[in-house]
Amino acid sequence: MNVKLVWNFSGEGSLKTAEHHLIHLKEYCEKEEVEVVKFGTELVNKFSAISYIIVSQSLVTELRENLNPNQGFLVN
Repeated sequence: MNVKLVWNFSGEGSLKTAEHHLIHLKEYCEKEEVEVVKFGTELVNKFSAISYIIVSQSLVTELRENLNPNQGFLVN
């Protein structure tokens, strides 16, 4: 089972902020050798966007403590 960890951003520049945050998520995952299924950003609406990573459920506790995501969802 995999988990989608999500960081929320709001405001006019939310997508650019989410894209920039994703750069830092990728750097962290590379440095810490975290095995990521997928990285991404999504525009939710004109004033809201997210950045996310999808990882194995076994990594969630460590990543929640170190990266402080706003939400997490089980995904297949």
